[in-house]
Formats: sequence, C-alpha cells, structure tokens
Amino acid sequence: MKLKDKIALVTGGGTGIGQEAAIALAAQGARIMVIGRRQEPLKETVSKIKKAGGEALACPTDVTKEAEIAKAAELLKKHWGGLDILINNAGSALFKPFMETTLDEFDQIYRIDLRSVFAVSQIMAPLLRLGDGGSIINIASILGVLGNGNATAYCAMKGGVVNLTRAMAAGLGPEIRVNCLCPSHIITPMMQEEMDRLAAAGKMDKLNKLFPMKRVGYPADMVGSIIFFASDDSKWLTGNIFMVDGGLSCYV
Repeated sequence: MKLKDKIALVTGGGTGIGQEAAIALAAQGARIMVIGRRQEPLKETVSKIKKAGGEALACPTDVTKEAEIAKAAELLKKHWGGLDILINNAGSALFKPFMETTLDEFDQIYRIDLRSVFAVSQIMAPLLRLGDGGSIINIASILGVLGNGNATAYCAMKGGVVNLTRAMAAGLGPEIRVNCLCPSHIITPMMQEEMDRLAAAGKMDKLNKLFPMKRVGYPADMVGSIIFFASDDSKWLTGNIFMVDGGLSCYV
C-alpha cells in the first residue's frame, strides 16, 4: 500500500471525483476525512470505505466559510493528529457566455471554485507541516488552461487555480508539494446536465470522437494520477499542471 497510515482530506468528497478519490486513497491505506456541504453523500462515501475495511470520517463543511473549515481542521487534528494529503476537489460549474454571466454568478463561482482552494489550503497547511510535510492536489480543469466562450467565469476560476498552484508550490516548498490536475469531460453529477444537453442534441458521438482515447472520462479515470501525486512516487514534483483529458488538449 503506497499510502499506509497517511491521513487524507478530500473536499467535495461525497460524489463524483471526490468520492472516487477518497475510496482510492483509502484502498492504498490512507485514513480519510471527507468534507462537503451535504451530509448524506459524505456518509455514503464513509460507508463504502468502511465496508472495504478502511478508516474514514465525514465532516459536513461549507468550504466558502472559514469558520467551518477551521472546525474541520480541529476535528482532523483531534481525531488523527495531523494531515499528509489534501485534495482540493470541491467546485461548481457555470456554462454561460461572458455577456450573459451576472456579477453575482461570477462572485458565487469564485467563492466555491477558487477562494475555497486558497482558504482550505491556508487553514490546513499547519497540519500538513506537523509531520514530514505533505502533498496538496488541486483539481482544476482543462478550461483552466484553454478557453471556452460558453464558460467564461468557470475558465477564469480554474485558470486561477492553475496559477495559484504554481504560487503555492513556490511558497510552501520544500515541506509541502502542490500539484494540479486538469480533467476534461468527466461524467460527474456536476457535469450531468451538460452531458444530457449534448446527448439530447445528438452531439455525444461527435464529442467522443474528438478525444484520441475516443471517449469522455469517468471519475475512475482520475484515480491513477491522484494516487501518483499523493504518494512518494512524485516526491520531487511540485508546481505541475497535469492534463487528465484523454488527449483532448491535443486538438483544442
């Protein structure tokens, strides 16, 4: 087990990439805390981990509120004494052109997709420093590197996560490594509405053909990269922006 006795925190750990990541980290021996706004999905993740013989804890947390993040940090320290791995996965999507996006919508996606990464990382960094250091993995998007006229605010926030990753890596090393994963079309509850829209328009086959791998992705397709950057296999890597996109960025 690559992560035996490591302690991991996964934001947005109740569904999609976050749930898959939590289960995969646990399978590699890590003890897991999952946080997010909705309690029931978090309980489901914890249940799946425990049924497989792992150790997990849920802490309902709104990552846009510093006081709630701080409470999660206190619980984590009390329960396990520190932190080794932080997966900043919590986020939201907004598919709207620039001229149709309101400032309220922009501010809301900023709080969830960018500000929360900064806040959670800043509050959890002292716990990561309690041991031998740690690894932060920020989940951004292919749209943090490339543009899309129908998702301008989302592009801005994920682009912010990309460059925040670089800045954090420079500022937190050598004790804490910070890397960023940029997935493309991953079928998660957050993306389901967009996928349904494409399917209804008869465009899914066309979309699949854009990928060199000839299909969209699923949360399980993120697992290998997450384990790699969480483990000592990547112990000399920091500040990396890693595309997990089935090759789509080759074409766009």
